[in-house]
Amino acid sequence: MKKTLAMIFAFLLAAYSMPYSPVSATEGKGDVNADGKFSTADIVSLQKWLLAESNTKLADWQAGDFSADEKLDAQDLCLMRQALVSPAENSPLEKLVGMTYADAVQNGYISKSEYNYQIAGELKSAIEEKMGRPLDYSVDRFYLVHSDAIGLSDTTQYLYNAATKDVYVVNTETNMNRATWYWKGSKAALYGIDNNTTVQNQFLDAMEFYGITEIYYSIGANKLVNNADMVATFVKNAYARNMKVYLLTGEKTWLYEDTYQTAIYRVFDRVEEYNQSVDADARIAGVSYDVEVWTNSEFNWKNNDSARYQQIKFIETAQKYADSKNLSVSYCLPFWIPRYTYTDDDGTVKNVYDTITKISNNTILMAYRDSASAVEKLVAQVQTGAEKSALDYAESNDCNLEIALQAAETSEGDHVTFYEEEKEHVGYINSAIAEMQSDLAEYRYRTTFAIHQAIPLYEHYLTK
Repeated sequence: MKKTLAMIFAFLLAAYSMPYSPVSATEGKGDVNADGKFSTADIVSLQKWLLAESNTKLADWQAGDFSADEKLDAQDLCLMRQALVSPAENSPLEKLVGMTYADAVQNGYISKSEYNYQIAGELKSAIEEKMGRPLDYSVDRFYLVHSDAIGLSDTTQYLYNAATKDVYVVNTETNMNRATWYWKGSKAALYGIDNNTTVQNQFLDAMEFYGITEIYYSIGANKLVNNADMVATFVKNAYARNMKVYLLTGEKTWLYEDTYQTAIYRVFDRVEEYNQSVDADARIAGVSYDVEVWTNSEFNWKNNDSARYQQIKFIETAQKYADSKNLSVSYCLPFWIPRYTYTDDDGTVKNVYDTITKISNNTILMAYRDSASAVEKLVAQVQTGAEKSALDYAESNDCNLEIALQAAETSEGDHVTFYEEEKEHVGYINSAIAEMQSDLAEYRYRTTFAIHQAIPLYEHYLTK
């Protein structure tokens, strides 16, 4: 048993270190369970069989003989794993290999917005095995392949990685991404989340309980670099739980071009500088903007066409600079933004949210209500002055819509937050999100969720 186990690990280690040579599964190949499909379950069965686990039988052992030597061993297991993550020979997917992200989007082969499900479990393992290295969230960005556009007729899904310019099989569907804002105010310091390992682990346990896969980490751009060790410790801890971390930043004064140096260029430059100074598992995935210029009375956003156009220009500039740095970026917006228009330089009147979703890959709409049905109404129904619902704008422009919910106590009233519901029943907001995911299933590859904010979630979790 020990010898067999050692051989399996030795072959798996060799698979990571050797140059990758594609191995494809022909019809019936790999289907040791004889259930009509080649999947992760077949790999698990072969692995158990090699380990001589009791009651493990292979319905068709020859389907696993990838070495064609009339026997099954650890080498066949490695080749099976390679075959599962590789497109078949002469597959239409081959045209994507080596293609840039921009060209792949232009050709309609992949989504413009990033894959909205967590890269974890068997999916992560298979991707990392094919890449020959662990995931690096600062460069590895995955996009769903449009199977019909590329000429595929089966139901198998594939992901394109802009960093490797390669394609990977979605061997299992994971959890839909869910973000939270970690505002590092007085309570974070009081609890010791950033400097107490035990508390930090407990905090991240709470985030896992609430299904969090992405954390918006508030810290100044300069402080990010000056406190790299502290940040790296947190990010590594989150990375070990398959969570991405983004720099959270924003001021309600960031609108006009004279703020770009501070609000855009320095922000992404500092993230790049930080990422270059830390290990791969400590790197920031990008930036999440919370720039609520519509709350700034000086701009008079709702009644000022020019201010609304300036916001378009800000987002356009930020998106272009983020793309140049190969970093992700998202923008927090009010749910009512589809009601508003602006006039461009040509005198054409356009919808604000329509244009933003054309420019960006990920928008966050603060749909703060205290029931699933009320939240859905804000994003799924056409609002006054709009031609489409927020979801339809996002869908038509290939942009992710992150539906944000409130879990913190607020002076705006109980109707805009799940705070009371969560206080009475810890985990209530999870069931509300599950209900919305079911109701909005037709948008399942264009939506994610976010919960504002991390500290109240942590406090609710502590009362369990």
